[in-house]
Order: sequence, then structure tokens, then C-alpha cells
Amino acid sequence: AWAETGYFSQTDRAALRLTEAITRVPDGHVSDEDYNAAAALLTPDQISAVAWLTTVMNAFNRVAITSRYPVG
Repeated sequence: AWAETGYFSQTDRAALRLTEAITRVPDGHVSDEDYNAAAALLTPDQISAVAWLTTVMNAFNRVAITSRYPVG
């Protein structure tokens, strides 16, 4: 839904697009198109932060799903 709304800046959109690509790595890899779109607007430190935060969020989600953690 982030791509369909006007609530996010170009920088936000670049980070969200990269986050989505990283999350979907099991389907393939982060494409050059997705990476280059992020690199056009984000600094190397921001790209690194997005990659690490996405990795941690996905890890927590996988642990919660596996452990059948109830979401309130």
C-alpha cells in the first residue's frame, strides 16, 4: 500500500522499496533496479541501516510465527 499513497517522500519510498526487496530475497535477490533506486536517494549509511533493520524485523517475525506468538 505504501506505493499507492501520497503520504511518503521519495526518500521514504526508496527505503520502503528496498525493504520490500530485501524481505522478498527468498523469491530471488535484490535487483539492480531496486538497489539503484535506493542508492539514488539514500546514502550508503542509510542503505546499510535499511538492510540491517529489515533483517532484524524479518528475523523477529519469523521467530514469532514459528513460536505461534499471539498478536494482541
